[in-house]
Amino acid sequence: MIKAGIDLGAGSIRVVTEDDGVVFDEASMIAIDEKGNCLAYGNEALEMKGVADPQVRVLSPMQDGRLDFELLGKLFDQLFYQLKLFRMFQKTVLVLSYPSGLDSRDVEQLKEQLLQMGAWKVYSDQEIWVSAIGAGLDVSLPVSSCVLNMGERSCDIAVFSRGVIQKQDKSADAGLRVKNAIRRWLHDNRRMAVSQMTLERICRSLGSVVPRPNPRQMEITGVSTTDRTARREIITENDVAQALGPLCEEWALWIARFLQDLDPHQQDDVRMRGIVSCGGTMKLAGLSNYLQSVLNCPVYVTEDPTMTVTDGLSILLTRME
Repeated sequence: MIKAGIDLGAGSIRVVTEDDGVVFDEASMIAIDEKGNCLAYGNEALEMKGVADPQVRVLSPMQDGRLDFELLGKLFDQLFYQLKLFRMFQKTVLVLSYPSGLDSRDVEQLKEQLLQMGAWKVYSDQEIWVSAIGAGLDVSLPVSSCVLNMGERSCDIAVFSRGVIQKQDKSADAGLRVKNAIRRWLHDNRRMAVSQMTLERICRSLGSVVPRPNPRQMEITGVSTTDRTARREIITENDVAQALGPLCEEWALWIARFLQDLDPHQQDDVRMRGIVSCGGTMKLAGLSNYLQSVLNCPVYVTEDPTMTVTDGLSILLTRME
């Protein structure tokens, strides 16, 4: 029997198998020609974004919380063939995690699509659930456990107790808002526009929410918004922290409102046990400490916040008979 987990995100797709661990971790993108044929998928498709050829379109199968099943089917066809997930005389069981913003009809249609493609059984649950498992929490306990998942295009918080979600909420796209905030800061303060790739580099190298006495810096290239000429600028971690300040305040206020709406017993549990956080946005330097100081509540970050959902899928695969 083949057992595989699929972490289906709007920004990326990860596939993990029981035998080999993570076997695919790339962008959730597909490049198609004018006839709808798949030219590339994953990171290869992402690299084709912005090419001059008008006959090539690079698209994401998930937009605004809805799935394009035709595009997703084309992507899955290529991906499953590459990974050899469906084989003669072997049953394939899939465990699927999906963003909480996906409605139940899309989830059921997605499961049916996977069954039609060759899966023997398909199990599914929200990313926030699988995150809790990947973080090592025992959500069956009678005390409340709080999980915060701040990904590229999903931002969820939930309180678990006795094996169920007691309360849950979601906010706007976390990672995308980080890049948009930096883009706006560069436009307003440096009068320059930069590419998506440059924004990614800034987040990876200088991503921080607190000023530092000796901030790291890097040179970036872009286009002047005043005369459209190429230009170079030096930016620092402190510039990024300034750009992200209002966004961090907004996140803290959202989490605080969520905690205030809990009943007194749940509030006591969370303030004593803390919030366990994951997702790529939590890799921003100083974010967990900032939230902890504002919320007056411990905020812990999982060992590898970008892979917590995948870790949860791996755990679920080992528990399957």
